[in-house]
Amino acid sequence: VVAKKPKSEFPLKPIPINFPSVSVKRDDIAVIIGNANYKKQGKDIPNVNPAYADAEGIKQYFMKAKGIKEGNIIYLKDATGSQLLGVFGNKEDYKGQLFNYIKPKKSNVYVYYAGHGVPSGSKGSAYIVPSDANAQTVTFSGYPLSTLYSNLGKLPAKSVTGILEACFSGGSQSGSLISRASPIVIQPKKTLIPNNIKVIAAGSERQMASWEEDSSHSLFTKYFLKAMSGEGDINKDGKVSDTELREYLSDTMTC
Repeated sequence: VVAKKPKSEFPLKPIPINFPSVSVKRDDIAVIIGNANYKKQGKDIPNVNPAYADAEGIKQYFMKAKGIKEGNIIYLKDATGSQLLGVFGNKEDYKGQLFNYIKPKKSNVYVYYAGHGVPSGSKGSAYIVPSDANAQTVTFSGYPLSTLYSNLGKLPAKSVTGILEACFSGGSQSGSLISRASPIVIQPKKTLIPNNIKVIAAGSERQMASWEEDSSHSLFTKYFLKAMSGEGDINKDGKVSDTELREYLSDTMTC
């Protein structure tokens, strides 16, 4: 009798997808963050079970379809608040690790985040939730989305693209963060995005990101990857435009 290993709460393998290969882009940079295990810190935040598989799928996409070298990828699992500060900087100084990787006017930069987002404070400002954050004090232990956008907009890169597998309503498939922090319902505030950044997100500030029942993938990331493999190429010109991606996602998933 061979004992079966218990199925992991956090799937690691993404769905198998064949991406059209491209030549290596030696100057391009990526940051990939998969925050799945929040409970290991002993805090009051539910886990995001598919975040590791999501991050690995995006890594394969960046390397195969975007030509980014593995050595040019900053890859973080269960990123803490200090790690986010180290990579992206803070409100006073944007020159973190990501800045140091960039070749001015040559590097295309891609940032992917899978994990919790939440509104906090009296104004409902949006925050990325580090793995060591406290739901009751996200205003102090979270990473402001406005700071992320602002700092990315200051980078001397050729282009910057952000992909967010997160919503900022405070709700999630594994439970609510807001209910653990306060009985008051906080309405999330829309965060302004600099004109030189493109952001592709799982939903608006009032929507909730969802994942497959078996936690194999978050829905947005799964269908984003399928779209970019060629399924979203509606006019068959060999590339997936922003309009085609939007149409494909609206046809294949419901936010």
